Amino acid sequence: MPVQEKVKIARKAIHSQLQDLARIMGEVRENGNCEAGVERLSRWKNRTGRLLRETVHPDEADRFQAKRAKIALGMGNPADDLVCEVKAFAAFLRALDQELAEHPGDVLDVPPQVEEMQVPAARLLPSNSESVFVVHGHDESNLRRLEDLIRDKWKLNPIVLSSEPGKGRTIIEKFEDEAQRASFAFVLLTPDDVIETISGTYAQARPNVVFELGWFFGKLGRTRVCILSKEGTHIHSDLDGILRVQFHRSVHEVVGELERELLEAEVLKKVE
Repeated sequence: MPVQEKVKIARKAIHSQLQDLARIMGEVRENGNCEAGVERLSRWKNRTGRLLRETVHPDEADRFQAKRAKIALGMGNPADDLVCEVKAFAAFLRALDQELAEHPGDVLDVPPQVEEMQVPAARLLPSNSESVFVVHGHDESNLRRLEDLIRDKWKLNPIVLSSEPGKGRTIIEKFEDEAQRASFAFVLLTPDDVIETISGTYAQARPNVVFELGWFFGKLGRTRVCILSKEGTHIHSDLDGILRVQFHRSVHEVVGELERELLEAEVLKKVE
């Protein structure tokens, strides 16, 4: 779909949610039923999160949910909180709408055009029949992009646990069996879990992702494990100092770096 069409659909969804928000607040002012307003606002927040994920970008849905969690921490008087919430969410959506109008490429799920992606596939060949495991959380978009790169660009065999048949195995049995086939692992660290603390909130990778990362460090060694960290992901202290490839929105931004990791590990070889 052309970018301008995506912008049009996304902005239309945002404008619709802003109108709904204004109606909710208007009804509360008219009838004074704050309790009904809080219930309607709760449903509005659920719809808005889904719409942002579907029409704009999963990152914006995650940012919306993080703001929602942060606002919830300060709940006090219901009427005052309702007004504060409405104002905060309206400001969030208006700012997002302006970004879509002025800088759509920074907001929408549009792969950047970078020189590194223009490397002819014929220059690289698998060193042998290699399988690459992809550890991931909830970021389906970047999981699929990475899977496609492994299969189509580098002609390797991607292993994604959720795509493999169960064969009556437990989750840990399935993981161990499939992971044994891999000679390299990409680990996607993405901001999936919002953590609330006294000092504020932050987003970190799913616990299973960190567990599987440790398993591959032990099995393959660090030279055959590549960590891809999405901007905005809190890094566990145990991983501080360990080199990782960071990207902003899409793994397409760092194709060249990922390719170098595969070449260094001799999973790929250059064809002169």
